[in-house]
Amino acid sequence: MTSAQAADDVVARRAGRRRDDSKDDAILLAARELLAERGFDGMTMDAVAARAGAGKATVYRRWASKVEMTVDAVTCGTGVPLTIEDLPDTGSLRDDLMAVRFGRHRPDDTEIMSGLMSAVRENPEVASVFHAQFVRSRITLMRDLLERARLRGELRDDVDLDMVASVAPAMIAYRKVVAGQRVDDDFVVRMIDNVILPLVLDVR
Repeated sequence: MTSAQAADDVVARRAGRRRDDSKDDAILLAARELLAERGFDGMTMDAVAARAGAGKATVYRRWASKVEMTVDAVTCGTGVPLTIEDLPDTGSLRDDLMAVRFGRHRPDDTEIMSGLMSAVRENPEVASVFHAQFVRSRITLMRDLLERARLRGELRDDVDLDMVASVAPAMIAYRKVVAGQRVDDDFVVRMIDNVILPLVLDVR
């Protein structure tokens, strides 16, 4: 199985995982804490189980590998929208995008990303799964939000939704992974108002 196929398999299996499961939340929180404290190499699934107060079998039943669990912990923190169903229709694209807060900074974000980025650079499996979760899932969400805005009549007729959908996730991935900078509220607002909306709205 190729790394891309493995990533697709992870995404497919994750789609059926209940996001409001308290056990999952406790395990992911423990993984985030340990990743921030020890980095990817120093974090183990057994340590996560102990920190979360869960049995090892419970952890391994939900995540087959440390790679899967790590990427889930980083990209799917509590309250982070995963699909358009997680976001109510606000009536305007700008308000929808503001509600998403792509890449919103969390208190331990810097330490967690630092703990993961070396593994992303050095481990093809981690990089593939991270890309599938962090980038592709956000492109899908962005595409769905743009389509919803199109159906409301907000967008210009000539907008390439597939192209525009990749802009915000790409900007955020670059800022986090390449530049090593925070994605804070100011960055999100400027990106929405100065980049995304001018690309799709008739601003005459």
